[in-house]
Amino acid sequence: MTLLTDAPHAPATATREDARPAPHHRPGAAVWERMIAPAVDAVREATPRAVIVGNAGSGKTVTLHHLRDLLDDRSRDTLLVGPRSPDIGGNPPSRSLIVDDLHLADDAQLTRLLERAADPDAGLIVALRPSAWNERLVEVTRLLERGGPTIVLGHVSAVDAADFARTLGVAMPDSCLRDILEFTGGVAWLVADVIRLHDDLGCGGDGRHRGVRELIEERIAHRLSMLAPPLRAHVEQACLGTLGSGGTAETSDLGIQAYAEGLLLRSGQPVPLVRTAVQADTPTERLVDLGRATGTDPADALVRHADTLLASHPTRAAELYESAAQLGVPIASLAGRRAAAAWSVGDLDAASALIDEVGAPGTRPPASDGDAADRDRLVDTAAAIWSARGMMHQAVTVYRSAPPADPISAVRARMAGFAVGSIETDAATETVAPSTLGVAMSMMRRGLDASLAPDQAEAALADLVRASEMFTASHSPDGIPELPAVIAANVALNLGGLATARSIIDDAIAGEQGGRWARSRLLLWRAWIAVQMARPAEAKSALADAVPIRCPRDELLAHAVHVAIARRYEDAAGLESAWRQARAVLLRVDVDLFLLHPLAELVSSASRVGDTDRIRPQFRRALDIIARIDEPALWSAHLHWAGIQNGILLNRPESLRPHAKALVAASSNSRVAATMAKAGRVWTAVLGGTVDADAVEKGAHGLASIGLVWDAARLAGHGAARSQDRKVSSRLLACARELHPLDGSRRAMAAGATGASASAEAAPNQILSERELEVARLVVEGKTYAEIGEAIFISPRTAEHHIAHIRRRLGANSRSEVIAKLRQLLGPEASSPSANGPHPGDRAGPP
Repeated sequence: MTLLTDAPHAPATATREDARPAPHHRPGAAVWERMIAPAVDAVREATPRAVIVGNAGSGKTVTLHHLRDLLDDRSRDTLLVGPRSPDIGGNPPSRSLIVDDLHLADDAQLTRLLERAADPDAGLIVALRPSAWNERLVEVTRLLERGGPTIVLGHVSAVDAADFARTLGVAMPDSCLRDILEFTGGVAWLVADVIRLHDDLGCGGDGRHRGVRELIEERIAHRLSMLAPPLRAHVEQACLGTLGSGGTAETSDLGIQAYAEGLLLRSGQPVPLVRTAVQADTPTERLVDLGRATGTDPADALVRHADTLLASHPTRAAELYESAAQLGVPIASLAGRRAAAAWSVGDLDAASALIDEVGAPGTRPPASDGDAADRDRLVDTAAAIWSARGMMHQAVTVYRSAPPADPISAVRARMAGFAVGSIETDAATETVAPSTLGVAMSMMRRGLDASLAPDQAEAALADLVRASEMFTASHSPDGIPELPAVIAANVALNLGGLATARSIIDDAIAGEQGGRWARSRLLLWRAWIAVQMARPAEAKSALADAVPIRCPRDELLAHAVHVAIARRYEDAAGLESAWRQARAVLLRVDVDLFLLHPLAELVSSASRVGDTDRIRPQFRRALDIIARIDEPALWSAHLHWAGIQNGILLNRPESLRPHAKALVAASSNSRVAATMAKAGRVWTAVLGGTVDADAVEKGAHGLASIGLVWDAARLAGHGAARSQDRKVSSRLLACARELHPLDGSRRAMAAGATGASASAEAAPNQILSERELEVARLVVEGKTYAEIGEAIFISPRTAEHHIAHIRRRLGANSRSEVIAKLRQLLGPEASSPSANGPHPGDRAGPP
């Protein structure tokens, strides 16, 4: 691939002197070297002759300038002109004449070029579009083809696109190239523009390149606006599906012209990106006019067009449904689609108002198959709204009041029932012809059913992962009680597969599962998984990206993430603050089976801050749900583990016994439950004062192996704290540090890393809270407990508490070690007195 620099256009009437190499196109213009290789070979011949054919933007002009430069480098006499330049005639055969836009030449110029083409010793290279060819154009082309085949530009391969990306210095993964070639149809000008924009915008986690596509759609709209009215109408009708099946000479000619413009494929079908641009941007009035021109009822045309946009452009679809209603389409027949459009953009209040406007879904029987389909969509949206509000029981009530006629909606109903422990026979279970969405829902049903069986956990996960992938591929805009990716990720977490859960969520985000409303929820689950993987910075980043959060269900998850970060990485005050904000949301959300993980975190945190009464009703409700589905280990183990942690944190061994008993009962069929049961026994023994170092280490590593890294470190830490043997304490502290979420930064400091390298591993505020950093700076200055308290208005006792916490965070065993590690951690922040020698207050100071 060759990049040519920016320079002004050479005029069409240029002389030999002022036509000297002046590549005129913008930086980053592409020469598709693989395609034009025969032309490059031709300029090396004594008589360069070639024909280049390509649609608008395919690189014809860039290629001609490139060939002209190659000829000039060989000191060849060369002239590049436009199609109607007076310099076309009167050139000696030895001069290499290069003619751009040959299809615009008039008869007189074509006659002169035909004479030159007939002379095999006359150098001639021409470029033209594949529009309607006259006899002279055909003859010129045939004469030049005697020296080699016509070079056809316009459609780019993956290799060509990859070469161009490398030339621009754009990192282009194979998955992005495949996606780009699919939605651009391989049309050269679209591929080149998308790759240029990809360099600026990247993917941003958006595997469907929505941001890039929207920018290119604006450029397409501009190109359409510049076309002659008949050609523009032809392209619009092709994209809207209103062109009709009967072809005429006029429509055939318009199709060729549209292909030459790079807007339709050679087959006459629209380029995918052009189709979406026309569908999204064509004004309503224009759609009505096009419908009337083709004899279509305008209102029906608007509804059909809106249906095609519901998944990709829900806001535009909503506008068209509103226009159709104004043209006389009954509001009741559009209610389901209008509510789905509002749901798709996350406007729950608008969707709910539309449903309320036509009455509850179960209050009117459908008059036709079309009405039945719209009613099922209305039911699905209503149920999804209740779920988003954190009221899954109401979602179940919706489905009971209006049993779905569609098997796909029936699976959605089953998902809602499953979430609250109500497994009933579906009203619509007949099989349907396979579709992407139908297969996704079929696998979802099978996966959920398998998750209840004692020996089908892995099979359940496999089905649910595939269901998530198929649901993403379906691009379904309809409401759903919970996203398949979230359910699959829950099961992966229940099996201890953190990496699998992360992959499921990342794939769903890249594929825009569920549409725009779902992105926030998926990002919140990415944050949740990042916390479990001991990646607090990633969790905070995902939390920031998830804004705005639109519904109570997602608010609960967001607060659970904040609480989890605070419990693991902040002090008691930070946890109390996070808990106070979370407990308000608890009043607005009823827990269900797909919220057990955040609930477990909130149960443990409530115990830490002494507010267990606030969480007890939700915990009991969760226990009731799993009891109603016969306590399958796959769903119940983590909830019982939360019960054990609650007893440990409250130092009430009697309260954890029922949960330990449940885990023991499930151990024969569940590795996760067995691991938890063993660790629970060890922890109970530690609380009773018996510390077996081997058992504690084994139990801790077992917990880490099922994804409970934080709990694993806490078990080892509790063992170290309660052992009277200093060697055992040191051994278990080392184990805790190894398993601790901040293990990476500890190892860096323990290895004697410099301040710079340590900060590269982890910033101070990722290890210590803001208050602890204040205390740490004063410790490095050599201040006593009393002096620290006086400096930052806390009691000496509180200062002692903070310093003890700092020592645990740093894994330091002595005063000198904690000061050395704080100096490494703080780097330039460390004060000069302590850096240069002992401070007068060191002898009496902490820690």
